[in-house]
Amino acid sequence: MIAAREPLRRLKDDTTDLHQKAELHVRILDADASLTDYRHYLAAMLGYHAPLEDVLQAHDGLGAAGFDAAVRRRAPMLAADLLALGDDPRGVTQCTSLPPVTSLARALGVAYVLEGSTLGGRYILAKLPPPLVGLRGQATAFLTGYGADTGSRWRAFAAIVARELTTRAAEDEAVAGARETFVRLIDWLAPRTRAAGGSLREAS
Repeated sequence: MIAAREPLRRLKDDTTDLHQKAELHVRILDADASLTDYRHYLAAMLGYHAPLEDVLQAHDGLGAAGFDAAVRRRAPMLAADLLALGDDPRGVTQCTSLPPVTSLARALGVAYVLEGSTLGGRYILAKLPPPLVGLRGQATAFLTGYGADTGSRWRAFAAIVARELTTRAAEDEAVAGARETFVRLIDWLAPRTRAAGGSLREAS
């Protein structure tokens, strides 16, 4: 008999294929990545994060479960990074094709993708290619994530997932929410970034 997977492990395992597809549309780890590529990356991520974070913040079930969406917002970090580069974040087009959050389980699946990217951001920050290294500490708030609190906030999120996803049906819904979040992200990134070997890796 195959042992049951932890809910968080299942979310990771069951979204790996889409995670890898998303990576193909982010090229800021390429050796020849340019400042223009980085600007496009920030704008694309802001256009997806801002409206999706609005949806999560409006979800009463998440708040009741202990997920403080307001504190975990990273769209302001993206806006700050763009401002640091001389770009106006108010002009960024926002995504309107967002994954639905019809249940707490689906909302947790959506949140999993955004929260996982805080771990991936640290990896990207450490691996920026020479043309972008000088941006560290200047326009990398988004990649820095929650700073020293990144690990503890990820563990707190993992605890919520373990506490709330206690049935196979709930896990199925969470996985569906996470997968759709990746699908919508891929559809959003594809026309906005040049496919290459960048990364949105998470380290969960």
